[in-house]
Amino acid sequence: MGLLLAAPSASSASGPEAPAEVSVFLNSEKQNVDFSSPTLDRIKKSAKADGSSLQVAVDNYLANPSTASRLTIADEPDGPVSTPNSSIDLLTAGELEDIEAMAAEDGLSLEEGINRYAWQAEFVAVADELEALYPDTFSGAEKLDTSAWFAFKGAAPAKALELASSLPVPVEVVSNRQYSEAELARVMEIIAREWEKKNGVRSFSTAYEIRSGGITVDVEYDDAATASRLSAGEADGTPETAGDPRFPVTVNVSAGSGLIQQDNYIRGGGGLSGCTAGFNLKYISTDTKRLGTAGHCTTGTTSKYSNHSSAGGSTTVDVVWSSQGSWGDLGYTNHGTKTPTRTFYHDWNKTRYADNRSAMPTVGTSVCHFGTTSGKRCSTVKYRDVTISSLKHMVLTNSNVSAGGDSGGPWYHGGTAVGIHTGIVSKGGAVRSVFTPAYLFQNRGYDVWQR
Repeated sequence: MGLLLAAPSASSASGPEAPAEVSVFLNSEKQNVDFSSPTLDRIKKSAKADGSSLQVAVDNYLANPSTASRLTIADEPDGPVSTPNSSIDLLTAGELEDIEAMAAEDGLSLEEGINRYAWQAEFVAVADELEALYPDTFSGAEKLDTSAWFAFKGAAPAKALELASSLPVPVEVVSNRQYSEAELARVMEIIAREWEKKNGVRSFSTAYEIRSGGITVDVEYDDAATASRLSAGEADGTPETAGDPRFPVTVNVSAGSGLIQQDNYIRGGGGLSGCTAGFNLKYISTDTKRLGTAGHCTTGTTSKYSNHSSAGGSTTVDVVWSSQGSWGDLGYTNHGTKTPTRTFYHDWNKTRYADNRSAMPTVGTSVCHFGTTSGKRCSTVKYRDVTISSLKHMVLTNSNVSAGGDSGGPWYHGGTAVGIHTGIVSKGGAVRSVFTPAYLFQNRGYDVWQR
């Protein structure tokens, strides 16, 4: 592996006794990301020889029955789906469909999209393993377009360097950060509790920047008069309960920073009385099944579920549980007269299986969602573990890719269930889509039902 040591950063120390941050740069020889694999390389050569685009060649390859795995009942326990059961080496058809969608959102060619997003699964695996191995010193991870970043409180473990060097892109590993991500999240929660106590606050959100350690509070007051009484000093001040110079706090007063919630088989992504269904759930210790969606979509007693036009049919479902609070914005219903499946709509009339469920998504990773208003749209994770008034552990994307009626719908990457859509919120100078991580259903003993 290529390894370079950066000069220490004196500005990172919080005091004379604190060691300066030091960066190790790995894989410097991989500056130009060119994701390749034997099959993908053959497809590229074939497309060039035929004068066709890579996207057409990839779509034709995936749609060719001869390239799909021989299917058994175990492979399709709930019947066939739209996404082919094929792959291009390690990239599944579902991942490639989402890379195409992300590339379209970003104005990239498919080849550029593959180079930017195809290594995401490897990055997430490394980030999740490092966070699990070193919960007290892990200071965060971020996926960039063509590189990756990891940081640790104190010295970076040798195992971290080993795992990071396995990625196919340049990597920066920072040592001697003055805090772990867990500490940063705890301080942010202290600040959130302080704002929950304030009078005259209509709504607020708190989020942290994984690199700087800065915490931002976006607040909307009950009326303009209350907001105008704030002096510049009060608006920029750090709540007394934080009291830690490592975590600078910025308070932004806004007239509109509050959360705006958007509002014979049954599957995630179907219509749900003005919202969108998320994923089907299975109780972890029994065979009980539920239909997961957003908590604010399940405040009544019943809802009407509707399939897409290709499948047709609808049923009345009974609300079983609904919550908006420390477990995010989640709820679930029964399935009415329909039969639950492990599939979900990832686009209009297009289905795929849920094969996995992610942990808290990592900053910089790409995610797509389906909503009955917006259809399929994609973005990247900007903030994680965000507090929005009473809602905890929320995730904000880099841009707004949702609209009213999308609430409750699935966020996913390939066949991995990532989250349940809530709405939009203004944060960091932009309007962003918001979702609850799907793993939080485990607080109720349920998880996404997977193939």
